Amino acid sequence: LRFYTLGSAWFSFDDDVRGSLEAGKLADLAVLSADYLAVPVEEVGNIESVLTLLGGEVVYAAGEFTALEK
Repeated sequence: LRFYTLGSAWFSFDDDVRGSLEAGKLADLAVLSADYLAVPVEEVGNIESVLTLLGGEVVYAAGEFTALEK
């Protein structure tokens, strides 16, 4: 996971603005309905995003997060 986030940002010379969750950096992230590292393999396809942020802005919210969507 670190390789795909911070490593990719470093490789594209964007690690000053993305790749890790820090103040002042872009916040592109998804909150998932289940932990994909803990669910049985056959259930991974059922995992959904319940909150998605792009550039720090909520672009999708479901369930308990719906109040965050503009």
